[in-house]
Amino acid sequence: MEVAQRYWMIELLAFWEGQINTTPLIKSFGLSRQSVSQLLKQYQANFPNSLDYDAKRKAYQITDHFKPHYIDQTVDEYFDWLNYGKIPTFSNTATHSAQHRIEALARFVSPQVMRPLLKAVRDKTAVDCEYLSVSSSDPQGRLLYPHSFVKTAGRWHVRAYCDMRQHYLDFVLSRFQHVDYDGKASEHTEQQDTLWNTPVSLILAPDSRLTDKQKRVLENDYGMTDGQLNVTTRAALVKYTLDDLQIKTKMLEANPQAQQLVCVNYTDIKQWLFD
Repeated sequence: MEVAQRYWMIELLAFWEGQINTTPLIKSFGLSRQSVSQLLKQYQANFPNSLDYDAKRKAYQITDHFKPHYIDQTVDEYFDWLNYGKIPTFSNTATHSAQHRIEALARFVSPQVMRPLLKAVRDKTAVDCEYLSVSSSDPQGRLLYPHSFVKTAGRWHVRAYCDMRQHYLDFVLSRFQHVDYDGKASEHTEQQDTLWNTPVSLILAPDSRLTDKQKRVLENDYGMTDGQLNVTTRAALVKYTLDDLQIKTKMLEANPQAQQLVCVNYTDIKQWLFD
């Protein structure tokens, strides 16, 4: 593994978690504790005042002078490593690619917001926060018990029990104004979130207004069986899943070629829609 990749991981963990110790680096790099300690010292020497060692916590703490040189500072980058072990290659050779992807507009997510949320999810504890919703002109203080992160429609949410509303809700990460780690043990965990733990099957099919030939094209596109496609999701994510698949449930597109797919078991799943 290149030095740049090792420095990247140091920055990634320090930036999003606020600190870093030798343990995750030993696991990821397959190096000895002594080698990882030397690596951290080398990073400090190359980028002075970025990290300070806290003997009490036995970890390097991020400082106000920390300036990333290798990470792109998006929360997707952190979750891609956390969930899939994805590490960039840092190739110095410019290559021509025959592919192009249109990416969704990035939503800014602050590391100051993520650090207490990540800790609360790991510890199954609460956060005290201020959240600005679309329906409110001013941030509202809330005590939340977060349990999972969800990406949909190009933006990240955290699924949490809201003490103010007395049930589980989804909160857009970019709308948090301030988050503090509370540490209060949660009685409202992932296991108590009924909608999160309820599997729902969406049955999709070509719009019935299409011609038989057009239907066969879509059946081939999606690898359908008997003209239908089954998509399994969570009850809490039914609306998000349909939105991501661009499937309307309230009003069909006037042009069936624009609609293409419809949900044929709408009666079964409408209880999970919240619009």
